Amino acid sequence: MIDDQYKMGLMAAEGYLELGMTDDAMREFMNLPREAKFSIEGLTLLMEIHRAEEEWPEMESVAERLWAAEPGNVVRWIDWAHALRLANSINSARILLLEALERFPEEGLVHYHLACCECQLGNLPSAREHLTESKKRCRICRVLALTDEGDLQPIWTDYAAPQFQS
Repeated sequence: MIDDQYKMGLMAAEGYLELGMTDDAMREFMNLPREAKFSIEGLTLLMEIHRAEEEWPEMESVAERLWAAEPGNVVRWIDWAHALRLANSINSARILLLEALERFPEEGLVHYHLACCECQLGNLPSAREHLTESKKRCRICRVLALTDEGDLQPIWTDYAAPQFQS
């Protein structure tokens, strides 16, 4: 936990980030003392700044640190896997998500992100299975699937292809 005096700096940085002012958010972050920067709150903020700037390798590095600090938090697994996938380490993300699935078998978002990885790797039957499970377990996953910006495209293309019977 961090001192109250540093919470104001974190709040200011979060405010800048919400406004899309990532340079200002990073400046506020950099002005924080070391203990605040390396707190869970500080690292989470830094990861979100990297996400907003689409700095995937940097996001992956911070997400891994957060995962190591909080391995019982499924969000840390998902964030790290998502960053790996965006940094073009799709198979590494898949492996991490399969491990997460063993620990959190009921978590719909793990299934959703696995569906995205499997889809990108061309494993469409597995992708469909995980997508179906994700939608059963989490209403948000239905919206994510419908608003997906390309990760699930191979599934939709496969569904749209004519099915000929011999």
